[in-house]
Amino acid sequence: MVPLSETGQQLGKTKRSGGRGLIAKAVASVSALATLAGGMALGMVTAPAASAANAPTTSYDRTLGNAQFEAARESYGLSKEMDYGAILHAWMWSANTIKAHMEEIANAGYTSIQTVPMSTIKGPEHGGVFTENWYYVYQPSGTGIGNKVIGTEAEIKAMTEEAHKHGIRIIADAVINHFTADWNAVESSWKDSNNFHPDWGICGASDEYSIRGDAINYDNRWQVTQCHLLSLLDLNTQSQTVADRMKDYLTRAVADGVDGFRYDAAKHIELPNEFAQYSPYYDTILPNGAQYQYGEVLQGDQGLNAPAYPALFDKYSTNGGGNTASNYGNTIRAALQDKNINSGRLGSLQGTGVNDNQLVTWVESHDTYANTNEYSSQLTAWQIRMGWGIVASRAGGAPLFFNRPQGSGGNNPRFAEISSLGDAGDDEWKHPEVVAVNKFRNAMEGNAEYLRNCNGNNNCLMIERYKTDGNSNNDGVTVVNMDGDKNLAGMDTMLDDGEYVDQVYGNKLTVSGKKITSGSVNSGKIHVFYNASNTPRASLAATGAKSFKTDTTQVTLTARNVNNARYSTTEGDAGSFTDGQTITIGAKSPVNTQITVTLTGTDQDGKSLTVTETFTKKDPNAVVSYTAYAKKPVAWDKIYAYVYVDNNAAAGSVIENAAWPGVLMTAESGACDGTADQVYEIPEDIIDKAGDDPIRVIFNNGGAGEIPGNKFPADSAVTDPDDHVDAAGLLIDGSYVWDGNVTSGKWEEASCLAVTVDSVTISPAGTVNIDLADGGTAQLTATVAPAAAAGKPVQWTSSDERVAVVKNGVVQGVAKGTATITASVGGKSDTVTVNVTGEAPVVHDTTVYYPASKFGANSTYLHYRVNKGGAAGTWTTVPGVKMEAACDGYVKYTIAGTEGDEVEFVFTNGSGTWDNNGEKNYKASGANIVVENGTIGSVAPCVTVVPVTSVSIAGGDFELKEGASKQLSATVAPANATDRAVSWKSSDASVATVDASGNVTAVKAGTATITATAGGKSTTVNVTVTPEIVDIPVQSVAISGTGVANGKASINVGAGLNLNAAITPSNATDQNVTWISSDDSIATVSSTGAVRGVKVGMAVIMATVGGKSASIIVTVEDAGPALQSIQITGSGVSSNKLTLAQNNSVQLSVTATPANAQIGAVTWDSSDTAVATVDGNGKVTAKAEGMAVITATAGDKHSSIVLTVSKNGSSSDRFSDVPAGVAFHDEIEWLAAVGVTNGYSDGR
Repeated sequence: MVPLSETGQQLGKTKRSGGRGLIAKAVASVSALATLAGGMALGMVTAPAASAANAPTTSYDRTLGNAQFEAARESYGLSKEMDYGAILHAWMWSANTIKAHMEEIANAGYTSIQTVPMSTIKGPEHGGVFTENWYYVYQPSGTGIGNKVIGTEAEIKAMTEEAHKHGIRIIADAVINHFTADWNAVESSWKDSNNFHPDWGICGASDEYSIRGDAINYDNRWQVTQCHLLSLLDLNTQSQTVADRMKDYLTRAVADGVDGFRYDAAKHIELPNEFAQYSPYYDTILPNGAQYQYGEVLQGDQGLNAPAYPALFDKYSTNGGGNTASNYGNTIRAALQDKNINSGRLGSLQGTGVNDNQLVTWVESHDTYANTNEYSSQLTAWQIRMGWGIVASRAGGAPLFFNRPQGSGGNNPRFAEISSLGDAGDDEWKHPEVVAVNKFRNAMEGNAEYLRNCNGNNNCLMIERYKTDGNSNNDGVTVVNMDGDKNLAGMDTMLDDGEYVDQVYGNKLTVSGKKITSGSVNSGKIHVFYNASNTPRASLAATGAKSFKTDTTQVTLTARNVNNARYSTTEGDAGSFTDGQTITIGAKSPVNTQITVTLTGTDQDGKSLTVTETFTKKDPNAVVSYTAYAKKPVAWDKIYAYVYVDNNAAAGSVIENAAWPGVLMTAESGACDGTADQVYEIPEDIIDKAGDDPIRVIFNNGGAGEIPGNKFPADSAVTDPDDHVDAAGLLIDGSYVWDGNVTSGKWEEASCLAVTVDSVTISPAGTVNIDLADGGTAQLTATVAPAAAAGKPVQWTSSDERVAVVKNGVVQGVAKGTATITASVGGKSDTVTVNVTGEAPVVHDTTVYYPASKFGANSTYLHYRVNKGGAAGTWTTVPGVKMEAACDGYVKYTIAGTEGDEVEFVFTNGSGTWDNNGEKNYKASGANIVVENGTIGSVAPCVTVVPVTSVSIAGGDFELKEGASKQLSATVAPANATDRAVSWKSSDASVATVDASGNVTAVKAGTATITATAGGKSTTVNVTVTPEIVDIPVQSVAISGTGVANGKASINVGAGLNLNAAITPSNATDQNVTWISSDDSIATVSSTGAVRGVKVGMAVIMATVGGKSASIIVTVEDAGPALQSIQITGSGVSSNKLTLAQNNSVQLSVTATPANAQIGAVTWDSSDTAVATVDGNGKVTAKAEGMAVITATAGDKHSSIVLTVSKNGSSSDRFSDVPAGVAFHDEIEWLAAVGVTNGYSDGR
């Protein structure tokens, strides 16, 4: 048998199992948000550049949203869209190696670089060689960043910074499905079995080396997503904890400069709603700030919903998402091998329902190259290059160029071991033909395509890219000619008339009247015909904080391929500058002034360039306040304000006031000089987070945004749902008012004067104590000054809603802990600390609240079941129970007898329309369940304040000795009072103190009054403190115990000895004895004096108390020869077999080898207690006819016999043709007895 640690090293050596194995977005943030909001409207706007005041937190901010990056990208002519641009797979390159080659990579035309996984790993085990060593990076040991191949986290950061300087984006390979197979190598923080799927129970073993269920049926999606690929530890992707930790890793990688991810084994992770239990994994990890995310979803499995994966990746990314086009790669390689590159054969990218712009294409990948059961390594570099000419010239897909190790592949070994892990591979990635194709692709971004063979020859393929606008400078064609020179004259073409120059070999191609009139291509070459500009692109940029509150700020000036670069400012400064130079502005300007920076220069053709940027110097003492006023439409029951920052953020990263539909506006009669009746103040934190990005608001009635009449501004009407475009929210940068007209409303700057808030004060102040066992609520009030601002709506928030939640000033305790409650209005705020103690009483009934506006106050039904003790309950009869009107626009229903168990429920209007929480159902427990906009709360919307009438303290006056303490309890009447939070106070803290929970501690002799207050009512008790008792010191300590004499004792290895410590005097104050051993490797001692012999030798055992000590010497002696094996014996036992008649018993025992070895405790076990049982002393009782294995265990030694139970005590003959005595008679009888009826020769 191979030890577990060695078995783990053998697993996963082949990255994949055998056989099948494993329209441009208008505005990314708009479509992503519309998905989350169920149709809410957002606008199509261009995201501004990130500023220093609003530091980049996403890939988009650092790249397409950054003027310096854009200047670099444009100067190298790289593609804007990551889902289109060419990707260099820098396989096994270190971060330092990538950084060193960045200029070459940019000049070679690659939009992105894909790295190896960055997570912590076990190994590599064999230095820098590739063979049997490369796959360790695909078997993480944890979620730290950095490993022996890619380098340290600091080196990764330096690499991404260098990439962004060159306009290049970084895609990190990420292994998010599994860890290493070696449990011992897993990071300690991950060593929890709950973080992984069970080793066994779903899939069996694929071979003799399997240590976990890895025999996956790829037509069974449950097995694909739950079993252990190659016995690697499969992450429990149904666990929210695992999802949160993986998101943390990905978010940290983005913070280190990563722009996108390639998710290894993505199809081995279930989709969110693929199975009955919702999986939070993808919905949790994907909103990580990445710009582009794609998954390894190898095609060909039955039941695989391939299009759903790129839809998820795209939803949470700002620059697209996709799947691997493995089928197309197979087709390309087959075509290259037989030189049959027929246009019909290669036309479709074979996405199996996935859009072309959601595919990552390749000629080969690291899997097809490196795995021993794949074959692309046999293709020559020339064949790979021919294939690249095809995939990288296509309009669809993001082509990935896999960089092979140096001198490897083709006619050479798969791994020639010329280069090492961390080195750059061969130079094919920068071959002139490859570079020309890359630059052709970049130049043709957005163009259509047409594939045709060269005059009907299937060994020559033309990929035409065109616009049909009469301009030959933006058309072109790549010709991949695998065999024989070709004359292209006379062929039809989609290219505009003109002359096209081959960027590789200098050939020329002429087009007239959509016909090629002249041009030829050479055998075995790639020709790239288009009119590339020989002048490097010039760019100017000025970047910095668009607004600033300091006296000065710095602006970075960028000049790429620019001559005579100069700057000037409206502050009067001017001069020449170099790329990357910074200037300081603001010192000469007062606050609330705009400063314009103008840059000028010429490109290499002498063309003039001019760029201007404006920066605003703001008053640092000004309080920014944005207020939205509205007149509630007559048809709306409620009006919500959904506020968001328009910064092109991906779904999950949107800065918003709340999930759709936003926050309920506050009714205020006659607001804004009578022009409105609803008010909402934009939270100050949203204004701060927005920086220079615009803030927008959408008014709505809480319903679905795609339904006409539910929101303003409304979306444009379209007949085709696929053409639906969400309308932009209303821009707000001050006080504005909407007139309430849903169809043609006005949004105008408010004429009313806003009242400035001077202060907000919460009462009671300081610390508020809430006892869960005593109702768990407290009433807070906020006083706003001046009096003219007293009517302004107060926003209440809790710092930790896991501890306490707050609504309209009523605080509801949730669990033990501390939370900060904040009241905010008009840019001012106040806080109190809430201390929640006690245990909540058992909930007997549960009341469910739901907005009446959804289905109507008289037509809302609750369909539910109570899951008692976790077991699924019985659903109510459809449509459920009718809910009744509650208050504040809610309906409610009280479910009796829930006793704190989980309630699972959905809502309906009784006519087929349901709210089932996105097919996940709602699940919650507690006295109150409040559902609104898909979220669940516990504070009842109908708050009735019940005043406190009295407070009493149990027990009356009392005495305490100095240093002693006593827990007091206060009773608040009535029992249903709202503010039941009790505060405690001592009249003299020098005599006695009292903490927030009522615990009194005596300090010194004297008398103090303890006061308990709740809801404005108080009561008192007196505490008298008496002097403390004099300490009695320990004079001596002595050790005694069985066998202890003259300070010595002897025990055998493995034996024990109980010691006692006698303290003199017996009434000494300190009675706490500490035991220690001088050598735990020889003898250990517990905190109670229990000694255990470990190995032969001598150790000193010491007892210490009150500064006094005593010790004895314990000698540990050899217990005799070691036990080598045990053997079961007993009446009738022969050759490890025993036959018993039904209902008979026999006493078994064990013998030791050697005979004088100590056996110790023996445990007994039966493999089938229905056939026979065995008690703890070895007595076996035959129960029913059949066979069972009886096993005895002593320490790590085992012995077993096979017991046959028959009716009469003799061997059973179930088959007349298999009499007793023939070969395998007993085995055949056993198979029949246990019910085995068939099987397979291969063991399946």
